[in-house]
Amino acid sequence: MKLALGTTNQAKRAAVVLATGMEPVCHAVPSGVSDQPLSEAETIQGAINRAKAVASAVPEADIGLGLEGGLTYDAQYTQQWYLLSVCAAWDGQQLFLGKGLHFPIPRKIGERIKAESLELSQIIDELGGTSGRNHRDGAYGLFTNGRITRAGVFSEAVIAALTPFRSELYRQ
Repeated sequence: MKLALGTTNQAKRAAVVLATGMEPVCHAVPSGVSDQPLSEAETIQGAINRAKAVASAVPEADIGLGLEGGLTYDAQYTQQWYLLSVCAAWDGQQLFLGKGLHFPIPRKIGERIKAESLELSQIIDELGGTSGRNHRDGAYGLFTNGRITRAGVFSEAVIAALTPFRSELYRQ
């Protein structure tokens, strides 16, 4: 099976390798959504857009993968911002989604992102005194001192999205 990934982000590439043991063909494609999605629906749409675009851009691939990170606000239970990671898998006929951990982020960070139209990656680089942290352990790594990583969370979303293509149980 040949996989195409709709980004050149190294943490997302590492997630696919971790989840599948395979090196994907990485090809940057637009998400078609905000640089910093601020809802689960927008994050999912970005992942779907990337999966379909990379499948078209890399026709020799069996499956296109779109990985999108975003934020969502829980107004019902916690009044808290959450970081989420989504994988869309598209084979030209079927679409499946896998979702990673919904991780609470500090409220002041979520509010700042919304108020100043910033990306989470800008703030985590600022807080961590780093550059390009979203290509490594990401916000998950910063907030948990490396106990959870961006590649780790995305790898679970990749596994979930690819399972229907790989498991016989989905063909019965």
